Amino acid sequence: MTWRVAGMCGGILFAAISIVGLALTGRTALAQIGPNAKAGQVLAEKLCISCHIVGGQAARASVPADVPSFVAIANKPGQTAEAISGRIVVPHPPMPQIHLTRDEIADLAAYILSLREP
Repeated sequence: MTWRVAGMCGGILFAAISIVGLALTGRTALAQIGPNAKAGQVLAEKLCISCHIVGGQAARASVPADVPSFVAIANKPGQTAEAISGRIVVPHPPMPQIHLTRDEIADLAAYILSLREP
């Protein structure tokens, strides 16, 4: 009988430690939640620069005439992160389908909105 009680106490202790560990992990994860405009800029410079003017200057001499710059996208009246994300998830021609995670899409939208002029 004594062994069973000790085993049960050990199980309770293990469960308590596990719960504390999950709580601490959850707090760390919560601190990291949110779009990262800098990460979005890195993605944009890697994936989008062949068609869009990503920052203030084009990376190459010419970009397609019918493709808006990221500054123009950011300054579109009523523009939101959700609208930008939607255009990435469900692209329109000639934009290619790019497979990104939700976090990457949020980061790209945050970067684009960071280019909004006052």
